[in-house]
Amino acid sequence: MILTALIFLAFAFIHSVTVSIWFKNLCNKILGSTFMGVWYRFLYTTVSIVTALVAIVLLSKVPDRVFWTAPWWLRAAMHGIQVAGLVFGARAFEYMDAREFMGIRQVWRYLMRGEISGNIEGVSEKGLVTTGVYGIVRHPLYAAGLVIFTISPVITVNGLTLTVMADLYFLFGVFIEERRFVRIFGDEYHRYQARVPALIPTVLRRRRG
Repeated sequence: MILTALIFLAFAFIHSVTVSIWFKNLCNKILGSTFMGVWYRFLYTTVSIVTALVAIVLLSKVPDRVFWTAPWWLRAAMHGIQVAGLVFGARAFEYMDAREFMGIRQVWRYLMRGEISGNIEGVSEKGLVTTGVYGIVRHPLYAAGLVIFTISPVITVNGLTLTVMADLYFLFGVFIEERRFVRIFGDEYHRYQARVPALIPTVLRRRRG
């Protein structure tokens, strides 16, 4: 359990630092705007993928013990919910340029045309998206992550530790993004907050009530 927590915390620390505004500003000051606008997003994505794969490999080597396994009929339903969460989260990418999100487009633009555009990471500045999955919840990627990690048909010591820490990290991510979007969009985002829930679709909240 402790080793699992340490592995996750190491990954979360690296991800949190590299995605933070202060670290980007520091890199911009030291390495320059050209590096940031062309290479930063691509290198950030590469580091995220590599560290995630390393964490997965390390976690797979940690001794584990099963607490509970769902019966086959419930297991099938829970896997179905996880798949639905994955599809829901994937639909968020319909409203962004996936290659630009990964930093590939920034590198291609620079190498082919010597072009640098967009914000500090070379990402095109866009308005607030409030349609599609973003019209259901404000943070569809985090909502999907919570569903995929939490609705597990097999509960183990390591799995439970990882789920709790991942869910807390997702909620922390929501908190950080809310502050960032309020700073960027101001009153427009406040109106969006009043109209669309952060993580739980309104219809589910009404049914619970």
